[in-house]
Amino acid sequence: MKNIQRNLLMVSSLLIMAMPAYADDYYCSYSARISDADKYNSKGGLIAQNYSNNTVAAILRQDRANYYVYGKASREDEGDCVFNDKEARAKMQSFLASGSIPQYARRIIIDNNPLIEVDIYSKHIEVRIIEEDEGEKTSSIR
Repeated sequence: MKNIQRNLLMVSSLLIMAMPAYADDYYCSYSARISDADKYNSKGGLIAQNYSNNTVAAILRQDRANYYVYGKASREDEGDCVFNDKEARAKMQSFLASGSIPQYARRIIIDNNPLIEVDIYSKHIEVRIIEEDEGEKTSSIR
């Protein structure tokens, strides 16, 4: 019986010690209005050409570049703690492109100018549509 208790204690100690390595730390949040300017890349090419995760990811990346680099921030755009760096924006795009984004959320972001809230974690990014153009609320994309 003592061996079983000792083994359980040892296993549970290993799990507790391993948890920080797998933790997904929260960094910060920001809000942004996705504008028509966010749907064009820095060379003037239209990003919003189809309803894919890649398109949504590119639009959200361009929103951050417009905020930090090109001076094209929307009135409701806020700064964040991560995406002032080009490499961080590329990582953001990669996280979002490989994530799960419902079709209706892709259409809202690509076709409209929603207000979004973005939560940034060490291993993923969560995006919520908090207001559509008409002020309707929808659920989140990830």
